[in-house]
Amino acid sequence: MQFDERSAHAPVSESDLVEIIRRRVDAGGTKHDGEVGVGDDAAVMRFEAGHIVLTADAMVDGVHFLSQSMSWHDMGWKCIVSNQSDIAAMGAIPEHAVLTLAIPAATRVGDLDELLSGVIGALDEFGGKLVGGDTVASDNIILSVAMTGRLVDAARSLTRDAASLGQMVAVTGPLGASAGGLQVLEETRSQSDGSVFAPSVNRLLGAHFRPAPRIDLVTALVESGAECAMDVSDGLLIDLERICAASGVDAVIYSDRVPVDSDLLSEFPDLALGLALTGGEDYELVYVGDAEMIAQVNEAQPVGVASDFGVVGEIIPRKNGKGEVTVLDAYGEPIEFEAKGWDHFAR
Repeated sequence: MQFDERSAHAPVSESDLVEIIRRRVDAGGTKHDGEVGVGDDAAVMRFEAGHIVLTADAMVDGVHFLSQSMSWHDMGWKCIVSNQSDIAAMGAIPEHAVLTLAIPAATRVGDLDELLSGVIGALDEFGGKLVGGDTVASDNIILSVAMTGRLVDAARSLTRDAASLGQMVAVTGPLGASAGGLQVLEETRSQSDGSVFAPSVNRLLGAHFRPAPRIDLVTALVESGAECAMDVSDGLLIDLERICAASGVDAVIYSDRVPVDSDLLSEFPDLALGLALTGGEDYELVYVGDAEMIAQVNEAQPVGVASDFGVVGEIIPRKNGKGEVTVLDAYGEPIEFEAKGWDHFAR
């Protein structure tokens, strides 16, 4: 839906909001016979026999993003991608999403349109369709999404509690680019608008604002026999630690095998390893398996990815009462970090 200059800058009413969403969603032509989508009290969807994956995630201004440094389009994109990544981590493909918007009453029609462009853009690119939601006025911007997905193999999902001794730990892509983008924002927040950045910096910012979930590797992971996976949303160390805690094991990561993003290394060489291990919001997948399984997953990677890509460590016996992850340098010495990743409730 297009808006003229006057209406794009006008405050949005609740009726306008619902109508804008309905028109944008219906324009995609994704609703099937018998289904009920945006505009009614609830959505009605058709499901074939099989297991459905359900997830929910919320993004809060000042906690998950900074609205003053981020476009409405990118806010919409990111709130969808974080859910698509959770669906992928379970071995499923995204299907349906409902979006709850808590936005200031003075939000402009044009801003809402940009938000929906990001939401629908991410759904179009990585899978799923918007079928409903809710709206409420709020002093702070809060974007909450609930999403369903369809398991690639109806008989099993990928879980955190299936890591076994002797398995290798692997990741599906380079780490740290999103954290590098956040680092750029923190260091340049005082700069005026219109600052010109090097291509490497722009790519880091792009990774932070518009990350990509690894939906493209879900089928390969499931068909290779993988049983344990998780998306790297809070940081590799803390997310792998959660796998270890659920599986009753420990893990070791070899720092010289961590695939640190090349632009992150270029722009922040002294911080790169730490950001790659603890930065989060890469939305790559961390998984465990044997060499044959990992090789099969890598066959589905984009052209040019090495056959041994992403093997960062191994699963080892538990030493204490909780799952622990140890990072070793090239000489086998432990490396300590101030934080393991993002924890909402850590002081």
